[in-house]
Amino acid sequence: MTQSRSRQGGFTLIEISVVVIILATISAMSLFAINQAFDRRYKSQADNLLVWLNQLSDQAALEAVPYGVMGNPDDPERVVRSLQVVAYYRQHWFPVTYPEAFSMEKGARVEWVVSASSDYDDSYGSSDMDDEDTLIPVIALMPDGYMEPRAEMILTFESSPITFKYRWDDETAAMTMLRISQ
Repeated sequence: MTQSRSRQGGFTLIEISVVVIILATISAMSLFAINQAFDRRYKSQADNLLVWLNQLSDQAALEAVPYGVMGNPDDPERVVRSLQVVAYYRQHWFPVTYPEAFSMEKGARVEWVVSASSDYDDSYGSSDMDDEDTLIPVIALMPDGYMEPRAEMILTFESSPITFKYRWDDETAAMTMLRISQ
């Protein structure tokens, strides 16, 4: 006579532990990959801004026309969503369609830090600038290969601690970028 043992179907504690460890490892690796993708996206936006600023400087030198950069707030909260290009002609700044404006991605924020020792003439207070339609750029890229005023541009993102700083390098006559992790 043969005895048959009936065995209940199920998983052992070791099998369940192995599956949990495998799932935790896969989740951690995918979270790391997602974070890297976001960092690459921010770095790409910062690199594109650097290229745009240097192309604008080159365009100023080629055409012998000063080009300015100003924020173009698109919403009532005055958040800058794009950087507008203006050109200097006959004592006034005029908006131009080429080079095109630089569109910021959602959550990106640009600030300018202008040094107090700059020789840049702040024309906001002058009597001929009372018209509210008068355009005043934050920075001007001159055809002679320099930028006025001596300013530093800071690019930040709402969902990232990474900050990018842009400043003018007199030796290379170009904008440079520095990545700062906070």
